[in-house]
Amino acid sequence: MAATLIAAAYQYLGIRSTLESSTASSLYAQQQEIDRIFVDNVDLQPYFWHRQELPDAAAIRDPAAKQEAQQLAGRAEATAHRILDHFAHLKYQMGTQAFTSEKTDWEAYMRRSFADSPVLCRALRDDREAFGGTGPDSLWGRYAAESCRGS
Repeated sequence: MAATLIAAAYQYLGIRSTLESSTASSLYAQQQEIDRIFVDNVDLQPYFWHRQELPDAAAIRDPAAKQEAQQLAGRAEATAHRILDHFAHLKYQMGTQAFTSEKTDWEAYMRRSFADSPVLCRALRDDREAFGGTGPDSLWGRYAAESCRGS
């Protein structure tokens, strides 16, 4: 009986290790997709990494410049939603205990991302219900509320 329990424990640890490795691989692949967005769209970096605000298209009179500002805002919003989807997946995986290694690092990364990006804050604030609302266990409550005040 003891041998069966020991074998089951080892099997469980093996399955858990495989699951965590698979989950980590998926999360890192998603992160690489996001990194690729910033490599291909270098002009978006200041709005996500340096707290820079997007230009106010409504205040621009020149039609070409206004259109450029609107397109930039559209690309930034799409990127923000892609990042929010990634964060929601990260949060879910950490909540299921399928992904525990580096959890502290990922949580710090999410908090820092909100602190560095008014665009990301605004996207989450405008669509909080799609990402768990405002409760203490939501993306907003856990990672964004403190950093996004005033954004």
